[in-house]
Amino acid sequence: MRARRLSKLAGVLAVAALAGCGSSKQQEEGTRKDFLTLRDATVTLFPGHCAGVIVADGHHALTAAHCIDVPPGERQPVVLRSGRMLSGVVKVVDPLRDLAVIRFDEAAPVRPLPVATAMPLPGTGLLFFGRTDRPNEPQEVELKRLGRCPSLPGVPQALFTSLDGEKGDSGAPVVDRQLQVVGLVHGGAACSIATPTADLAPVLDTLVAEVARPGAEQGVGGSGGAGQ
Repeated sequence: MRARRLSKLAGVLAVAALAGCGSSKQQEEGTRKDFLTLRDATVTLFPGHCAGVIVADGHHALTAAHCIDVPPGERQPVVLRSGRMLSGVVKVVDPLRDLAVIRFDEAAPVRPLPVATAMPLPGTGLLFFGRTDRPNEPQEVELKRLGRCPSLPGVPQALFTSLDGEKGDSGAPVVDRQLQVVGLVHGGAACSIATPTADLAPVLDTLVAEVARPGAEQGVGGSGGAGQ
Protein backbone atom coordinates (compact mmCIF):
# COMPACT_ATOMS: atom_id res chain seq x y z
CA MET A 1 0.00 0.00 0.00
CA ARG A 2 2.79 2.39 0.96
CA ALA A 3 4.66 1.61 -2.24
CA ARG A 4 1.52 2.37 -4.25
CA ARG A 5 1.12 5.74 -2.50
CA LEU A 6 4.75 6.59 -3.16
CA SER A 7 4.28 5.67 -6.80
CA LYS A 8 1.25 7.95 -7.08
CA LEU A 9 3.16 10.76 -5.36
CA ALA A 10 6.06 10.35 -7.77
CA GLY A 11 3.64 10.53 -10.68
CA VAL A 12 2.07 13.73 -9.36
CA LEU A 13 5.51 15.31 -8.86
CA ALA A 14 6.58 14.32 -12.38
CA VAL A 15 3.46 15.90 -13.89
CA ALA A 16 4.01 19.05 -11.82
CA ALA A 17 7.64 19.23 -12.96
CA LEU A 18 6.63 18.88 -16.61
CA ALA A 19 3.98 21.56 -16.19
CA GLY A 20 6.50 23.88 -14.59
CA CYS A 21 8.98 23.25 -17.39
CA GLY A 22 6.32 24.01 -20.01
CA SER A 23 5.34 27.22 -18.22
CA SER A 24 8.99 28.32 -18.05
CA LYS A 25 9.46 27.69 -21.77
CA GLN A 26 6.30 29.69 -22.55
CA GLN A 27 7.60 32.59 -20.47
CA GLU A 28 10.96 32.46 -22.23
CA GLU A 29 9.28 32.41 -25.63
CA GLY A 30 7.05 35.33 -24.62
CA THR A 31 10.05 37.35 -23.47
CA ARG A 32 11.89 36.57 -26.70
CA LYS A 33 8.95 37.83 -28.76
CA ASP A 34 8.73 40.96 -26.61
CA PHE A 35 12.39 41.70 -27.27
CA LEU A 36 11.86 41.29 -31.02
CA THR A 37 8.95 43.76 -30.89
CA LEU A 38 11.04 46.21 -28.84
CA ARG A 39 13.97 45.85 -31.24
CA ASP A 40 11.84 46.52 -34.31
CA ALA A 41 10.22 49.60 -32.73
CA THR A 42 13.61 51.11 -31.84
CA VAL A 43 15.08 53.55 -34.38
CA THR A 44 18.40 55.32 -34.86
CA LEU A 45 18.45 59.06 -35.45
CA PHE A 46 20.25 60.08 -38.64
CA PRO A 47 23.10 60.83 -38.49
CA GLY A 48 23.44 57.88 -36.09
CA HIS A 49 24.20 59.48 -32.78
CA CYS A 50 21.16 58.49 -30.67
CA ALA A 51 18.15 56.20 -30.56
CA GLY A 52 14.38 56.61 -30.34
CA VAL A 53 11.21 54.54 -30.38
CA ILE A 54 8.09 54.38 -32.58
CA VAL A 55 5.02 54.92 -30.40
CA ALA A 56 1.26 55.41 -30.35
CA ASP A 57 -0.18 55.54 -33.90
CA GLY A 58 3.09 54.78 -35.68
CA HIS A 59 3.33 58.38 -36.93
CA HIS A 60 5.37 59.49 -33.93
CA ALA A 61 8.65 58.66 -32.24
CA LEU A 62 10.06 59.63 -28.87
CA THR A 63 13.71 60.41 -28.27
CA ALA A 64 15.85 62.39 -25.87
CA ALA A 65 15.78 66.17 -26.31
CA HIS A 66 19.58 66.38 -26.10
CA CYS A 67 19.71 64.21 -29.22
CA ILE A 68 17.84 66.79 -31.32
CA ASP A 69 20.11 69.30 -33.04
CA VAL A 70 17.39 71.18 -34.93
CA PRO A 71 14.59 73.47 -33.67
CA PRO A 72 10.91 72.42 -33.66
CA GLY A 73 9.52 72.52 -37.17
CA GLU A 74 12.74 71.28 -38.77
CA ARG A 75 13.19 67.77 -40.11
CA GLN A 76 14.86 64.88 -38.30
CA PRO A 77 15.22 61.58 -40.19
CA VAL A 78 15.42 58.23 -38.43
CA VAL A 79 16.56 54.80 -39.62
CA LEU A 80 14.62 51.61 -38.92
CA ARG A 81 16.37 48.36 -38.04
CA SER A 82 15.65 47.21 -41.62
CA GLY A 83 17.74 50.12 -42.92
CA ARG A 84 14.76 52.04 -44.25
CA MET A 85 14.82 55.78 -43.54
CA LEU A 86 11.77 57.75 -42.40
CA SER A 87 11.65 61.52 -42.50
CA GLY A 88 9.78 63.47 -39.86
CA VAL A 89 9.27 66.89 -38.31
CA VAL A 90 10.35 67.70 -34.78
CA LYS A 91 7.13 68.56 -32.93
CA VAL A 92 8.17 68.82 -29.27
CA VAL A 93 11.50 69.50 -27.60
CA ASP A 94 11.51 69.61 -23.78
CA PRO A 95 15.11 70.08 -22.59
CA LEU A 96 14.16 70.21 -18.89
CA ARG A 97 12.73 66.69 -19.05
CA ASP A 98 15.01 65.61 -21.91
CA LEU A 99 12.10 64.48 -24.08
CA ALA A 100 11.33 65.11 -27.74
CA VAL A 101 8.70 63.99 -30.25
CA ILE A 102 9.13 63.49 -33.99
CA ARG A 103 6.18 63.15 -36.38
CA PHE A 104 6.67 61.15 -39.56
CA ASP A 105 5.17 61.84 -42.96
CA GLU A 106 3.89 58.25 -43.01
CA ALA A 107 3.20 55.55 -40.46
CA ALA A 108 6.23 53.41 -39.68
CA PRO A 109 5.91 49.80 -40.94
CA VAL A 110 6.47 48.34 -37.46
CA ARG A 111 4.35 47.67 -34.39
CA PRO A 112 4.34 50.93 -32.40
CA LEU A 113 4.61 50.75 -28.62
CA PRO A 114 2.18 52.43 -26.20
CA VAL A 115 3.47 54.99 -23.72
CA ALA A 116 2.73 54.29 -20.06
CA THR A 117 0.49 56.85 -18.39
CA ALA A 118 1.74 56.08 -14.85
CA MET A 119 5.19 55.96 -13.29
CA PRO A 120 6.67 52.49 -12.72
CA LEU A 121 7.40 51.46 -9.13
CA PRO A 122 10.85 50.56 -7.78
CA GLY A 123 11.47 46.85 -8.17
CA THR A 124 9.57 46.69 -11.46
CA GLY A 125 11.11 44.41 -14.06
CA LEU A 126 11.91 46.21 -17.33
CA LEU A 127 13.22 45.34 -20.79
CA PHE A 128 15.94 47.17 -22.70
CA PHE A 129 17.60 46.61 -26.07
CA GLY A 130 19.48 49.77 -27.05
CA ARG A 131 20.63 50.84 -30.50
CA THR A 132 19.77 48.39 -33.25
CA ASP A 133 22.39 49.58 -35.75
CA ARG A 134 25.16 47.86 -33.77
CA PRO A 135 25.54 44.53 -31.95
CA ASN A 136 23.52 44.57 -28.73
CA GLU A 137 22.22 41.99 -26.31
CA PRO A 138 18.68 42.30 -24.92
CA GLN A 139 18.59 43.01 -21.20
CA GLU A 140 16.07 42.19 -18.50
CA VAL A 141 16.68 44.94 -15.96
CA GLU A 142 15.19 46.36 -12.77
CA LEU A 143 14.02 49.80 -11.74
CA LYS A 144 16.16 50.30 -8.65
CA ARG A 145 14.80 53.61 -7.40
CA LEU A 146 13.27 56.95 -8.31
CA GLY A 147 15.26 60.08 -7.53
CA ARG A 148 16.76 63.37 -8.57
CA CYS A 149 19.33 63.52 -11.35
CA PRO A 150 21.32 66.81 -11.56
CA SER A 151 21.19 66.82 -15.37
CA LEU A 152 17.37 66.46 -15.33
CA PRO A 153 16.25 69.60 -13.46
CA GLY A 154 12.64 69.28 -14.59
CA VAL A 155 12.26 65.67 -13.44
CA PRO A 156 11.59 65.11 -9.72
CA GLN A 157 11.71 61.32 -10.13
CA ALA A 158 14.20 60.05 -12.69
CA LEU A 159 14.44 56.29 -13.26
CA PHE A 160 17.59 54.71 -11.82
CA THR A 161 17.85 51.28 -13.43
CA SER A 162 20.25 48.34 -13.62
CA LEU A 163 20.60 48.53 -17.41
CA ASP A 164 24.06 48.51 -18.93
CA GLY A 165 23.96 51.00 -21.78
CA GLU A 166 26.64 52.46 -24.00
CA LYS A 167 27.42 55.88 -25.35
CA GLY A 168 24.93 56.53 -28.14
CA ASP A 169 22.05 54.71 -26.42
CA SER A 170 20.51 58.04 -25.40
CA GLY A 171 16.84 58.12 -26.36
CA ALA A 172 16.55 54.32 -26.45
CA PRO A 173 13.35 53.04 -24.84
CA VAL A 174 12.98 51.24 -21.54
CA VAL A 175 9.70 49.29 -21.42
CA ASP A 176 7.71 47.35 -18.84
CA ARG A 177 6.48 43.78 -19.23
CA GLN A 178 3.41 45.04 -21.09
CA LEU A 179 5.74 46.67 -23.65
CA GLN A 180 4.73 50.14 -22.51
CA VAL A 181 7.46 52.76 -22.83
CA VAL A 182 8.19 53.97 -19.30
CA GLY A 183 11.39 55.88 -19.97
CA LEU A 184 14.13 56.90 -22.39
CA VAL A 185 17.83 56.51 -21.68
CA HIS A 186 19.26 59.82 -20.49
CA GLY A 187 22.74 58.92 -19.27
CA GLY A 188 24.58 58.52 -15.99
CA ALA A 189 26.93 55.72 -14.98
CA ALA A 190 26.77 53.12 -17.76
CA CYS A 191 23.82 55.09 -19.18
CA SER A 192 21.61 53.56 -16.48
CA ILE A 193 19.44 56.64 -15.80
CA ALA A 194 16.26 57.15 -17.82
CA THR A 195 13.84 60.04 -17.96
CA PRO A 196 10.21 58.97 -17.39
CA THR A 197 7.75 59.36 -20.25
CA ALA A 198 4.41 59.26 -18.37
CA ASP A 199 4.06 63.06 -18.29
CA LEU A 200 4.41 63.16 -22.07
CA ALA A 201 1.49 60.78 -22.66
CA PRO A 202 -1.22 63.53 -22.70
CA VAL A 203 0.84 65.65 -25.14
CA LEU A 204 1.28 62.62 -27.36
CA ASP A 205 -2.46 61.97 -27.29
CA THR A 206 -3.00 65.51 -28.58
CA LEU A 207 -0.47 65.03 -31.38
CA VAL A 208 -2.08 61.73 -32.39
CA ALA A 209 -5.49 63.42 -32.49
CA GLU A 210 -4.06 66.09 -34.79
CA VAL A 211 -3.03 63.43 -37.30
CA ALA A 212 -6.60 62.13 -37.27
CA ARG A 213 -7.95 65.69 -37.66
CA PRO A 214 -5.38 67.62 -39.73
CA GLY A 215 -7.46 70.79 -39.75
CA ALA A 216 -7.22 71.03 -35.96
CA GLU A 217 -3.42 71.26 -35.87
CA GLN A 218 -2.20 74.31 -33.98
CA GLY A 219 1.41 75.12 -34.60
CA VAL A 220 4.66 73.20 -34.59
CA GLY A 221 4.47 71.83 -31.07
CA GLY A 222 0.90 70.64 -31.31
CA SER A 223 -2.14 72.17 -29.64
CA GLY A 224 -1.01 74.60 -27.01
CA GLY A 225 2.58 74.62 -28.29
CA ALA A 226 3.66 71.97 -25.78
CA GLY A 227 7.39 71.71 -25.34
CA GLN A 228 8.31 74.95 -27.07
